[in-house]
Amino acid sequence: MMAEKVRYGIVGTNRLAVKFVEALKESAKGEAVANFGHDYKKAQQFAQEMAIPDTYDELESLFNDDSIDIVYLAIKNEDHYESAKAALEAGKNVLLEKPFTRHKVGARELFLLAQQKNLFIMESQSAIFLPIIEKAKQLIDQGMIGEVNFIDIQENYDTTDKKEWFTRLSAGGGAFINGGTTPIGLIQYLTGKDVTEWNGFEFNEVGETDTRCNLALKADDVLANIIIATDFGLETKIVVYGTKGRLAIPNYWEAKMAYLKTATGELKKFKADDQQSEIVHEINHINEALANKELKSSVVTPELTMHTMTIIESMYQKWYGDPLN
Repeated sequence: MMAEKVRYGIVGTNRLAVKFVEALKESAKGEAVANFGHDYKKAQQFAQEMAIPDTYDELESLFNDDSIDIVYLAIKNEDHYESAKAALEAGKNVLLEKPFTRHKVGARELFLLAQQKNLFIMESQSAIFLPIIEKAKQLIDQGMIGEVNFIDIQENYDTTDKKEWFTRLSAGGGAFINGGTTPIGLIQYLTGKDVTEWNGFEFNEVGETDTRCNLALKADDVLANIIIATDFGLETKIVVYGTKGRLAIPNYWEAKMAYLKTATGELKKFKADDQQSEIVHEINHINEALANKELKSSVVTPELTMHTMTIIESMYQKWYGDPLN
């Protein structure tokens, strides 16, 4: 039986792990009870700063801790598959940072293993749970901009804590594999339609992964464009164009406001309700799913993750002749 609070084991000490534990403290029903990092002293310091009770010097020991309900894996891309598989085999529910794995074969195995063991596993797609995104979806569903025709997403992807490996394809580096999951998921979430066609271009230095890319996509009758950049100051934003106006969210990861401009030029502002860190809302979603003994997310479904991976993998096959497996 699960305790009153969902108990998380944190794997990793990077910027994402810090944000996640801070969000856990804001959540009503989640807490970090143990952590692990490959640098044990750094992991101990992380635990002390973040008030985490226990630190393990072996990953296997954390996975075998019966007091932990779910593990959050904020680790290098190349370690995603093996670590998530080990956690599932040890009987732990898993929240795995994006990109889920480097290959569809491994992703499919993880979802099947979780199903066989009656465990929950989800790819972290915290942007979908942002209050401003939820507000935008409500406005779109209410027909405030008419029928959606086009979505433009720009993403300035920060590689500050990934410099060591980001230029290597074998390590899971690249602008699209790291930054593409969020905008592809947002297109499908906001429209309620699957992406059915896609194509695109990338730029890379010789022998290195893509540092920027531009994708054109089609979700049923909606066209979309995604630009991701890691090497210049691209403005992060979402603009959704409809038959009766457009809806813009500048810097959507931190935004509290959405701006709707009607076809007649009238500007309306909409504020997100209960604006907290996007991760808090994701954590609350996971906690509720675990409390209800659900084995998969109703929002970030296995189907969404697998389809997103199909798109990403196909583009790397085109660009590099490498299907990422």
